[in-house]
Amino acid sequence: MGQFQRWTFGNAELIAVQDTWSRLRPDYFFPAVDPAGFAAYPQHLVDNGRMVLSHTCWLISSAGKTILVDTGMGSRPLSGLPVEEAPALPSVLVAAGVSPEDVDVVVFTHLHFDHTGWNTVDREGAPTPLFPNARHVVQQLEWDYWLQAGADAMAASDRAAVLDPLVDAGLIDFVEGEHAVTEQVVTLPTPGHTPGHVSFVLTSGGESVLLLGDAAHSPMQVHEAHWCAGADIDPELARASRRMLFDRSASDGALLASNHFPFPGLGRVVEADGVRRWEEFE
Repeated sequence: MGQFQRWTFGNAELIAVQDTWSRLRPDYFFPAVDPAGFAAYPQHLVDNGRMVLSHTCWLISSAGKTILVDTGMGSRPLSGLPVEEAPALPSVLVAAGVSPEDVDVVVFTHLHFDHTGWNTVDREGAPTPLFPNARHVVQQLEWDYWLQAGADAMAASDRAAVLDPLVDAGLIDFVEGEHAVTEQVVTLPTPGHTPGHVSFVLTSGGESVLLLGDAAHSPMQVHEAHWCAGADIDPELARASRRMLFDRSASDGALLASNHFPFPGLGRVVEADGVRRWEEFE
């Protein structure tokens, strides 16, 4: 079963909620990288050179609202991305003190299958929204991309199972670009991984937290920001977005909250003598 960890910043609370995790060959995940390059980062590899990929969602309590960032893998059979444990987001949420009915807003960094899976669960033979009281906030650009013919079917959500039921239930709000979820939580466009990919900025108690989504997948990319995941649709845009986020953390001390770094995935970029490294937040 997944796990959770919480932090308080001012009057906002941030909780990392792990749905499941994967253990992968890095050359599978970063296919354009010379495999010899991974040997420079043994601190970020386990089990004879495998990388750990957490599937983490983030809960934010802000301005009286409970906000869930992405919904993980989901309960249906998986293909293409092996996991080490059965996805368990709903039970981990409950363990953290939040029932699905408590969630006021679900926001999406993007619409890949591993970020939308728990939008629904199957009840009486039909996919049913898991967060029935939540508005589900989607970037219009992202939605339009996945509607078009030829969008990458391998990474796409199962539209009929996890997206259409939200539309049918009237639970989706479409937004464009920067959008204030609350006065403390604002979207930050970070395209590249997908055309409408966004990150989120939480500002409270004198701290800024950048929730990355899939702008980066591994702490190795802090050292090698030009490395792109095979799933990055526009590698050049993905590099630009990643560097912008890392620059902001290195220069301003902003925390980074990752969906895929090893759990819990909260830390910052530290730079010394021109060399950057990932430092976990304690």
